[in-house]
Amino acid sequence: MSDISVTEAELQAHVDGRLAPDREVAVAAWLAARPEEAARLLAYRSQRDALRRALDPIVDEPLPPALDLRLREAPRARWFARARPALAANVAALLLLGGAGGWTLRGWSAPPTVGTAALAREAAASYSVYAGDTIHPVEIAASQRGALDGWISARLSRPIKAPDLRGAGLELIGGRLVASEHGPAGLYLYRYADGGRVAVYVRPMQVDRTDKMVPRKEGGVRGWTWADNGMGFGIFGGSGNGNGNGNGDGGDTLHNVADMIRTQFERT
Repeated sequence: MSDISVTEAELQAHVDGRLAPDREVAVAAWLAARPEEAARLLAYRSQRDALRRALDPIVDEPLPPALDLRLREAPRARWFARARPALAANVAALLLLGGAGGWTLRGWSAPPTVGTAALAREAAASYSVYAGDTIHPVEIAASQRGALDGWISARLSRPIKAPDLRGAGLELIGGRLVASEHGPAGLYLYRYADGGRVAVYVRPMQVDRTDKMVPRKEGGVRGWTWADNGMGFGIFGGSGNGNGNGNGDGGDTLHNVADMIRTQFERT
């Protein structure tokens, strides 16, 4: 079967269970001959299941009135009718100013979607989904570290090894591949003796290929990000040793762990 006989849309439909029965057989045969693609879809399915488990407690709750567009539609329409003349004048003025001011303000309103800022959001989101999972937080356990490193290295097209963080009191749990808007990424999970967990996130970079180490806070989770020679790194989680509660507090300890990771990757 040729590579073009199965599309990415069909693969995604296969993951979601929406593929037509007559195509399921063809897709299953296609995946059987391509173990890397099968592993990629398995990772997507695991992420889907983890998100479902996380959202199950609130899935049946009614939509808050503030988010119900039907309740907001009528007041918005009445306001627009009253404000239309003033809006027309303001739009004309903005068009005159836009050529000069728009370029200056281009980066103020839109959230960053590339570089280490985007990596920080991806890493914090992965931590939030997987670090609290007590049943299946990783795809490959630490006992199969060689297979885990080989899997992530193959998908990222870079030699990747799980950092040895025993000197910081962190034990490797295992890891997995995760999907991002910028391609596959590797996620390694660690734990402290007190139960706190830390996620190490790594992926190739097209923007901010080299960037200094900076502190981050995403969704209440603290961490650090940096990039070296086209590879981006993020570390998020609790600090352990009584200094953190799993929400990323205790930044000095986490900073020291980040330095340890950076040193090890600089040697590879």
